[in-house]
Amino acid sequence: MNSILTYEDACDIIKEHFKFINLKITEVNIPDSVGKLLAEDIISDIDMPSFDNSQMDGYAVMYNENIREWNITGEISAGNFKDIEVSGNQAVSIMTGARLPSGADTVIPVENVIAETGMIKLIEGIILKKGSDVRFKGEDIKKDAVAIPSGTLINTSNIPLIASCGYNKIKVFESLKIGFFATGDELVDINTIPVNDQIRASNLYSLTTLIKELKMTPVNMGIVKDDKSQIKDTVNKAIESEFDILITTGGVSVGKYDYLKDVIEGCGFETVFWKVKVKPGKPLLFSIYRKSDRNILYFGLPGNPVSAFTSFLLFIKPFISELYKYEPQKRFKAILEQELTKKDKRKTFVRGIALINNSTLNTPLCSVRKAEGGTQSSGDMSSLSNANCLIIFEENVSKLNSGEIVECIMI
Repeated sequence: MNSILTYEDACDIIKEHFKFINLKITEVNIPDSVGKLLAEDIISDIDMPSFDNSQMDGYAVMYNENIREWNITGEISAGNFKDIEVSGNQAVSIMTGARLPSGADTVIPVENVIAETGMIKLIEGIILKKGSDVRFKGEDIKKDAVAIPSGTLINTSNIPLIASCGYNKIKVFESLKIGFFATGDELVDINTIPVNDQIRASNLYSLTTLIKELKMTPVNMGIVKDDKSQIKDTVNKAIESEFDILITTGGVSVGKYDYLKDVIEGCGFETVFWKVKVKPGKPLLFSIYRKSDRNILYFGLPGNPVSAFTSFLLFIKPFISELYKYEPQKRFKAILEQELTKKDKRKTFVRGIALINNSTLNTPLCSVRKAEGGTQSSGDMSSLSNANCLIIFEENVSKLNSGEIVECIMI
């Protein structure tokens, strides 16, 4: 595909290609499963609860609408069951969680009776209902039923049910293995003081944190010079490393030393599209490596730090989040505090600062302004550091007025 895509078309294509990722399965202890995607149905091996029990401290009786006084014939506490048969006007003192004795089908809470020696009376005005304050066998989950379906993103609230179903280990989908490297003769490690025309390879560190934030596995392959053979060797190592996704920064524009597209294709990747009508991030390259047993998605991001960072947020993060059932990126409406203008017709993502609190998020009541520091150039990182959102500036709009309602994406 040679034409420059719109943002929406590029996202649709990427979404479809994420279906080619083969998620691997591993087994983990249940305390280590939180935040992971369940790869099997959790089946209950028992009825839950496994017996009729009291959900209150009170008295177990056989319901009869005409009886309001009962003789106490015994006591049952949780874990100390005695099968004291109940009928007529007999009652058994029972504790929360204790198994109901034979014949009992209703529990009267202690606060609803007047207790006298050896007997209880229902307080005037209390209406007793059959089955009240009883948790019946299998009421929550039936034996052999699916308690939690495969594909559920596990959180702490799932753990009690998983443990109650008798699992100490469960199958989950492994995190994606994402390899990445930065290209450019000008790049040096962050521990080096840049001289002349050198710059620090900050993209390696932003990608590491972005990938870790998504609970995926980052593999930093370092800096690669603008040399076709070096780039080719590194790409082939990436293929051998069985990455699910490969990301590069730099080398995807149209300069004399922008080799990535040719090298990637030479290594067996099929170009899906190159260039998107957005700012920053226009020279995005998206390709796929197909083999019978596995596929690798490739994202060639621009080298400028802000472009690389924003491109990851727009074209990679949403689809990993969707694959693993994470919360989608927050989008919200805000009132623009200042006028914004642009000259080209690309969809532009302006680094912004939204004044947000819990009562105004997702309403058009919070305000937003352009982030301070430097400029909106794709090489200026201070405005990105100060930003908490991206203001969406539609492609065919050249001016946004102060007071206008705009859509924003949380960073």
